[in-house]
Amino acid sequence: MRIAFLSSSRGWGGLERNLQRYATWMKDAGHEVEISAVPQSPLAHAVLESDLPLRLIPRQRRYLPIKAGFALKNHLLANRFDALWIRDPRDLPLSAMATRNIPCDLIFQQGMQIPNPKNAPWHRARFAAVRHWVCPLECLREEALKNTPLRPEQTKVISLALEDSWFESKTNQTIARKTWDLPEKAPIVGLFGRIDALKGHADLLHAIAEPNAADWHALIIGENTPNARGVDQLEALKKRAIELNIANRVHWKPPSENLQSAYDCCDAYAMCSASETFGMVTIEAMARRVPVVGTDAGGTPELLGNGSKGQLYRAGNHKQLASSLENREKWPLPTSEQLAQFQRSVAVTQWQDLLMHSR
Repeated sequence: MRIAFLSSSRGWGGLERNLQRYATWMKDAGHEVEISAVPQSPLAHAVLESDLPLRLIPRQRRYLPIKAGFALKNHLLANRFDALWIRDPRDLPLSAMATRNIPCDLIFQQGMQIPNPKNAPWHRARFAAVRHWVCPLECLREEALKNTPLRPEQTKVISLALEDSWFESKTNQTIARKTWDLPEKAPIVGLFGRIDALKGHADLLHAIAEPNAADWHALIIGENTPNARGVDQLEALKKRAIELNIANRVHWKPPSENLQSAYDCCDAYAMCSASETFGMVTIEAMARRVPVVGTDAGGTPELLGNGSKGQLYRAGNHKQLASSLENREKWPLPTSEQLAQFQRSVAVTQWQDLLMHSR
């Protein structure tokens, strides 16, 4: 099959990273692929550094992108693409217009929640153009069916996934901690990703400041959200750690593309986001067999089996988080069979079946 991937985003988050990841996987599976991206965007730069074909497009208007829609339609027809694959809701109006009445399936791989109804006439036209709306979790599928005109037969649940190497044997913890310059004996809880007020880093700092979690150290890997305005969240958190008298137990590290050994340093992982749609770090920690405690909001409860594959706490309740850390030995872990859905090999097979059925 010939598959066109498209993103008019200028950011570099989960939506864009996973778009490139799945384009690579589909290419490796034998499909012909192309990625359309905005010039000078992080996605465009990343594609240039890979062996994927890149097509540069202008930043698209979100509403009534008529000229761009005709241009994209002509491109899809001229190059005989079988599918147009998008992830960003901003690209839905353009893509719906471009694929209408041509033999090219529109595939939307959902990455964000849909908390509010979208049933206006223009919404109905856009959602009707979608051939496959693929959700990473069942709770997101149910929300999409509730708040949009999508029909059940348009929707499918296929989890986001990781390279199979994530599920290989762990690095020896002593060696891993030397690599990351961490204390050898202390219990360590990790929290990785961009530094943002909604990511709940303050929860973790306050939790390890509680008497019943006073032996815990925190490994925090990340940086401020690029181009974020207002308070410098990273510096504010470092100041908070000093005020809580835990600065010697918090280990700050810059972002890294090689996080497997960082998870291997940890005795627990904390997903503290106020409401994460699908936490890639959650499945990364589980793949590395690190017990996870996460907030009872967004997609995290489903990822953790509502408490059967990890521990849950109420978002913002650092005392409850501290109590969970105190009883870490009682946290459940997912089985190998339960983790299989997050492996690249399984996800690609599911996508192959979906694409072949579509044809």
